[in-house]
Amino acid sequence: MSGARGKPSRLAPNEAPFPRLTLPGEPTLIYAIGDVHGCIDHLRLLEQRIVADGRLTPGLKLIVMLGDYVDRGPNSAGVLDHLIAPAPDGFRRLCLRGNHDDMLLRLVEGTVDPEWWLEFGGAETLFSYGYDLQHLAGDRRRAVSDIIRRFAREMPPTHLAFLKRLPAALTTPRYFFCHAGVRPGVSLEEQSDEDLLWVRAPFLEHKGAPFERTIIHGHTPSKKPFVSRYRIGLDTNACRGGKLSVARIAADGVRILSV
Repeated sequence: MSGARGKPSRLAPNEAPFPRLTLPGEPTLIYAIGDVHGCIDHLRLLEQRIVADGRLTPGLKLIVMLGDYVDRGPNSAGVLDHLIAPAPDGFRRLCLRGNHDDMLLRLVEGTVDPEWWLEFGGAETLFSYGYDLQHLAGDRRRAVSDIIRRFAREMPPTHLAFLKRLPAALTTPRYFFCHAGVRPGVSLEEQSDEDLLWVRAPFLEHKGAPFERTIIHGHTPSKKPFVSRYRIGLDTNACRGGKLSVARIAADGVRILSV
């Protein structure tokens, strides 16, 4: 998750591995976007910049979303609506799974403690769907449980289907895209879903040999994008007053855009 807390130990493993995608060649342009967290206005502005930047370039132009579309920011429901809609003309969009997206799905499926999820940023997500927890009275835990059950029944089927099909990673000949990062010493093909969505210190503090590909990720917020030979980190805390950032990846290198 974005922030200081790590993966909660009480989460059960997934029943089946999440999908992984591979492209045999590099697209002409890739625009990799960091954690949105409900900041729909930032996302729309950034897409406008992407369209202006790439509109005259022929070939495959791919927008890769690095996960965490929901929680903490003002309009998670609006972000999912936007991502379900077609990509801008001339572009393709590929959305990866973030740990917050996975947690929302687990909540709807009934495998997450609602009170813990609310601390995780879920109250803002509920509000974006029209559920206001600010004025609960009486038995709060029972009231929250009732609201979560109602939310799970009424969540738009298109949003639920979108969350269910999100892949955990994308591989191209030069780059590896995922939400959180990878575990050093493990081949990219053998990375666990847990690490792809949650890893922090082992990945961020790695000083050894470079990975098989440059890792493009979000998950761990910073004031500005982090760029090194090992990795490019793109979570710049849009939901807490920072910017939403994108790495523009082309044959001539990587350039950062932010709004």
